[in-house]
Amino acid sequence: NKLSEQEGFTLAYSINGQEVTCNWKANGYRLPTEAEWEYSARGGEYHRFSGSDNVDEVAWYKENSGAVPHPVGQKKPNFFGLYDMSGNAHEWCWDWFGDYSSDSQTAPTGPRTGLYRVFHGGSWDNRAMNCGVSYRSYNDPTYRYSGLGFRITRFVQ
Repeated sequence: NKLSEQEGFTLAYSINGQEVTCNWKANGYRLPTEAEWEYSARGGEYHRFSGSDNVDEVAWYKENSGAVPHPVGQKKPNFFGLYDMSGNAHEWCWDWFGDYSSDSQTAPTGPRTGLYRVFHGGSWDNRAMNCGVSYRSYNDPTYRYSGLGFRITRFVQ
């Protein structure tokens, strides 16, 4: 919200104590949904990792990172020009963790409530198998560690 405010955009989040709601029509910055994250990571292609089937081309992970995160953009981007979506740092998504719906959906936003938020991508301290575009995990939204970050998005009309 702070960045949205600084740049004159409509705030995406309303915060009331510990309750956070998202205005999906706002043009301000926010976390991507799982669906948005995966669409962006796939980059219009169908590779195991974001931009390649070869993890070493696109991701920093346990076996090649030297046990440290790296500056963004040192590996190959995906077709959309996005870097490091399969490695370097896991990325929080807006969605609460839950089973995927079997119903056909357009722009799903996940369960309305939950205990854990979802994150995607791999990290500099994870194995290659955790770097795949379809890999997802979850944790308490207050969880912190050096291999977990976020990527912001915003709605552009």
